[in-house]
Amino acid sequence: MSSDPNPWSADETHARLTKTKRIFGLMFSSLRVSVLLRVSVLLRVSVLALLLALLAGCATAPAPTTEWQSHRDALASVDSYTARGKVAFIAPSTRFSANLYWRHSPAQSQLRLTNFLGTTLLSLTMNAQGATVIDDQGKTYQDPNPARLMAYLTGAPLPVDALAPWLIGLPRAQDTFLLGPDNRVATLKGAQGWDIDYQDYSADTQPALPTRITLTKGQQTIKLMISDWTLDND
Repeated sequence: MSSDPNPWSADETHARLTKTKRIFGLMFSSLRVSVLLRVSVLLRVSVLALLLALLAGCATAPAPTTEWQSHRDALASVDSYTARGKVAFIAPSTRFSANLYWRHSPAQSQLRLTNFLGTTLLSLTMNAQGATVIDDQGKTYQDPNPARLMAYLTGAPLPVDALAPWLIGLPRAQDTFLLGPDNRVATLKGAQGWDIDYQDYSADTQPALPTRITLTKGQQTIKLMISDWTLDND
């Protein structure tokens, strides 16, 4: 007499298999729902964190702009000033250094370069009519374009027509610039192709004014070191 290893009938076996599949199906469905819920929660938390970060950024962004606006307004109010220091011009064909005296007012600007003995090498006066230069021999030269006249006499295309705002760290409307962490101009790209790097500012003036400036254009470099500022409209 043979024994059947399966004590259940075919119908019972089918019913049990169907029930088992249903149980496993419910288990996998529950697991899938649980995973989806966790992913949904993580996504919501991530989105919420991103929104909070954006809101925090929006809340703090105006502060540097406000500080820069206040500093720029203070610079714009400086209409008369005097700067003393040193200038060095470096180019492949020209290289010289001199003591620098720069005097600016609404009516005119004056630039005087002297050697270490105090002898005047060049004196430039600019006003609405143009530029006048007196060289170390006492000869007088005039031109409606100050930069062109300086380039002709010195071989150095000094951006003297833009020096008044640039020297105090004030960009013009056509210039592009980046601010440093102190909300002062750190770098400036001028419309004439000059790149300006403001390396240091004085803590003794109000507003703070540059003390070390480097201007570059191609292979030409101008280094300015201002040792004394006088604001005549204080």
